[in-house]
Amino acid sequence: MHSIQTTVQSSPKRILIIRLSSIGDIILATPVPRNLKNKFPAVELDFIVKKQFAALLHGNPYIDHILPLDTGGGRRELARLKNQLQARNYDLVVDIHNNLRSHYLKAGLPGIKVTYKKYAFRRFLLVKFGWNLFRTIIPVTRRYLDSLATFGITDDRLGPQVFIDPTTLQRMDKLLQDKGLETTRPVICMAPGAGFFTKRWPVEYFTQIAECCIKVLNAQIVLLGNTQDQQLTRQIIIQLADKSALDLAGTLEIMETAAVMNRADLVVSNDSGLMHLAAALKKKTVAVFGSTTRELGFFPDNPLARVMENNDLPCRPCSHIGRKKCPKQHFKCMRDILPDTVFQAVRELLKNE
Repeated sequence: MHSIQTTVQSSPKRILIIRLSSIGDIILATPVPRNLKNKFPAVELDFIVKKQFAALLHGNPYIDHILPLDTGGGRRELARLKNQLQARNYDLVVDIHNNLRSHYLKAGLPGIKVTYKKYAFRRFLLVKFGWNLFRTIIPVTRRYLDSLATFGITDDRLGPQVFIDPTTLQRMDKLLQDKGLETTRPVICMAPGAGFFTKRWPVEYFTQIAECCIKVLNAQIVLLGNTQDQQLTRQIIIQLADKSALDLAGTLEIMETAAVMNRADLVVSNDSGLMHLAAALKKKTVAVFGSTTRELGFFPDNPLARVMENNDLPCRPCSHIGRKKCPKQHFKCMRDILPDTVFQAVRELLKNE
């Protein structure tokens, strides 16, 4: 094993990274190809990702080949991709997904295989019994990179990255201009959606924040999200008396959303993929966290982010990914984070230009 590791450290020819989903996790994985490529500049680096998320890696200068997995093709598509991998003769396979699909894809491949540590048992004890055995808080970005410490990979501290092509930036700039956004007024993007109910700050709170930003800060509000988030953004539009927000939820592709967010002065978001997108774009962000906590590793990897959370609840975290409803039926983790407190954080961040 020592001789193989020495070979990988000195001159690997091909490296495979596996991270299939989802938006936030893929964004958090972007320091891995960057640090590998900087350590081994001549390496050919492949990245497997689900087809619907592949755009997040387009234009990434550290990835040579994006290998999309179309999960709609079922086992046949998995088998096709595995046959493709067999011919690539990798020196190193980096599994930073660690699930059944990733185990199947890497099984039987040549080269050294490393898998990132999920700390599943500690996570289980924290969520189920409130026993916190996390001696230090290690962000997921660091956990991914720590799996490669044997090969001399260290964290360059540059954080996640996404690369937006100039054509998309120009197209979205024109869209915003056509929609009437003014360059002289601050732009605040709001992302009220999240994958689970317990990770969503109440939509009426988002409305109150939007009203304050418009009236007090003379800000322009842009609402972002996917098609599932449209029911939330439409409520905000209806509740705003002057209809002064621009609702783009469900109308943009993910990198178009990134291009719009790139023009924002600040982002207000739940714990979601769009929060991690804001972090990758190095945007000032106010992130509202409910059922999940810092120990789970998914706080924004962004020095310009402010996290709002209720630290006085012994029932947090009640899940590591979120729940469909509050198990205690009070939802204080979100309800007790009041709009005035979040708005104050928004004002303070905008002052620090």
